[in-house]
Amino acid sequence: DLRDEMARITEKVQSIADGFPLHDYTRPVSEALVKAEDRSQPYLQEVERFERYRWITGTVLCSIILLILTCNVAGMVLGAYGLSKREDPSDYECRGEAGAKFLLVGVGLSFLFSWLLILLVFATFLVGGNIQTLVCRNWINQEIYKFIDTPGNLPPSMNLTHHLNLRRDSNLSATYRECKNGAGLWEVLQLNRSYDLDEHLKTPKYTADFQKRLGDFMAHLGDVRLLRSEGRQDLETFARSGMDEVDFGRFQEEMKNPVVQTSLPGLARSLEGLQKMQRNGTVAGRLAAEARALWEMQNSTVQSQEALVVKMGESVQFLSRLAPHLQERVKKTLATTASVEARLPVQAQQILRQEIGCFTRKELRYFAQYLNWVGQTLREDVASCQPLATALDNGRVILCDRIADPWNAFWFSLGCCTFFLIPNIIFAIRLTKHFRPIRNRLISTGSEETCPFHIPRVTALKL
Repeated sequence: DLRDEMARITEKVQSIADGFPLHDYTRPVSEALVKAEDRSQPYLQEVERFERYRWITGTVLCSIILLILTCNVAGMVLGAYGLSKREDPSDYECRGEAGAKFLLVGVGLSFLFSWLLILLVFATFLVGGNIQTLVCRNWINQEIYKFIDTPGNLPPSMNLTHHLNLRRDSNLSATYRECKNGAGLWEVLQLNRSYDLDEHLKTPKYTADFQKRLGDFMAHLGDVRLLRSEGRQDLETFARSGMDEVDFGRFQEEMKNPVVQTSLPGLARSLEGLQKMQRNGTVAGRLAAEARALWEMQNSTVQSQEALVVKMGESVQFLSRLAPHLQERVKKTLATTASVEARLPVQAQQILRQEIGCFTRKELRYFAQYLNWVGQTLREDVASCQPLATALDNGRVILCDRIADPWNAFWFSLGCCTFFLIPNIIFAIRLTKHFRPIRNRLISTGSEETCPFHIPRVTALKL
């Protein structure tokens, strides 16, 4: 019955989970997360497609920068090599000319794509810089939570404190810190106002029937008989046997006499001596047989009787000490037995009640300790809001560390390359003039015979 009652108590404690109102508080957040996840599913393919476009665009832009850099490097290398091989500045040298053309190609590419690079750097800077400054930086130092908590910064429809059912005296910043430290939703959402856990975990609510069963428990021992009537009669008969009238001293004196008056070992050894001296074989054989019979009698019968006599002497000695007080001891034994038989049921009930009381107090302490543990676990360990804080941190890592930081690194690197295109154009144009030769051209390629007029000739033309 007690085991069945404990099983019912266990079911009552487990039924607390059915009335736990945590789902009512977490349902809005769960529904919002599920809805956001469902809405984001159709865009995954689009995101993958745009991700491919992003890689293509980035690769093309980096290839353009690399192509301009390659043209500049190739132009400077070829031009420098052509200058080193040119003996006269007016001589034509193909390597120098090629270097100048490479530089001009780089300048043309710079003019052609610089506007595109500038627009792209501006657009990416406008998005990535604002996200880093306004969102990520404030998210890291938790200023964004203070902004959300400040009344008037957000519309009333976006009041997160109301939507998350937070305490009125709490805010998003304090809730985030509590969840970060491992606080439970019970304390954060202040569920005590809607569900009194202490009322549901009161010890008497579950142990009343258990205590009542232990209080009504009775053990019926019936008639207790330690000594049956046959045993009582045997004791009385033994007391009337006249044991106290026996002369134990004379009895012990008689027991000191040997069991056999003649020494059987000595007689056997005498017969063995006669057997050796006898010349008649028949007589010698009979003497040897008689000697063996005597030895067997000594080893079996006489020694066992002597051991029994010793044991009997111990019993007689015990009886000699017991006999003077035999009557008194028998009477005392019978009286004690009757008294124990009369008091045993009453004292057994008292001892049983004491043990049941001790058992009840011990079990109640164990059960109270168990209920306290259940309450503490429900308040602190079960339904911890630390995953919510972890989700916010993961969102910050995804947005800032995985998206914003690479985004800003891209536009910063591209902006640096675009900025250096301006000195690159100036430097390339000035180098081109040095890499090309000073050409000698005639004003007219005709001879004096074909042209009657003489035109002054320019010896050198500086380009």
